[in-house]
Amino acid sequence: MPRVVIVGDRNSGKTTFLGLLYAAQVKFGSDKADGFRFHAAFESLDEISGVFQRLMSGSFPDAATKEGIREIAFRLSYPKTRLGVLSRRRSRGASPDPSASFQLILLRSFEDEVARWRSGGSVAHGTLSGALTSDAIVIMVDATSLAVADEEGELATLGKYDEAVEALLLAIKRSRDQAEGKLLYPIFVFTKFDRVDPKVLRRAKLDGDPPEVSKKGSHADYAKRLVDRSMPKTMSAIQSGGRRGLRFGTPWYFFSWVRTEEPLPGRAEKIRLRHSGAIGWEPDYPSDEYLSFLECLAGIAADTRP
Repeated sequence: MPRVVIVGDRNSGKTTFLGLLYAAQVKFGSDKADGFRFHAAFESLDEISGVFQRLMSGSFPDAATKEGIREIAFRLSYPKTRLGVLSRRRSRGASPDPSASFQLILLRSFEDEVARWRSGGSVAHGTLSGALTSDAIVIMVDATSLAVADEEGELATLGKYDEAVEALLLAIKRSRDQAEGKLLYPIFVFTKFDRVDPKVLRRAKLDGDPPEVSKKGSHADYAKRLVDRSMPKTMSAIQSGGRRGLRFGTPWYFFSWVRTEEPLPGRAEKIRLRHSGAIGWEPDYPSDEYLSFLECLAGIAADTRP
């Protein structure tokens, strides 16, 4: 089962992202097209169901709910007549089993853990240890943290977060310098993208909304222009080559947001709900981005299958 590690700043939307990923599976596993079946592992079900229920009722996860989320295991099963992304692996000698399982591991206090390790602590005995054997790393980028350096300058870098992700990637690479032919798949997810500063997009000469995820080339180019400028050290680490050991795959990029209702004095922020034929009501979020993300994970599961 591929291990997918998720890193991000505090309050970058990690738990909400996992809840919406579950919502996307409910949506696309329940509609008339019936593109796939899915289930969460029994030990993950209570936690992810709690997040899902809060989102479906129009509320963001509270502190207690966030604290309960550590690891989530999913399994997708595609009908044999519609294998989706898994069918493309058959011609490359992979197993034809039309299913994919993956374990999502959420690293909390990520920057603190990296700082502790860089000051002399041991990754092997800390919460970062799961990253050393991961097959993919999801790098959450809080779009509200993107900023221009000044009125005339380029985009500002994400500073300490960029350095922390770079350090983790290089540590993973060093720890697996004997892993010939192995790939680590970097996946960038821009969260809260509906709240990105318009100045950032203008500085990067980008439209207000990213291209549809189905337009893979332009969608990736749009995201890459933001990542290259805001996380240069991370991108440099990903692009670092070598004749042996672990290599980094071509990055994947996704965008996420959740529309909210107009705030009222004295009331917590509420998620805007929209009608969905498959499940009644759901949060107003880019479900196609999440479906594409699931297909990405299914592809990684097929590629890493023995």
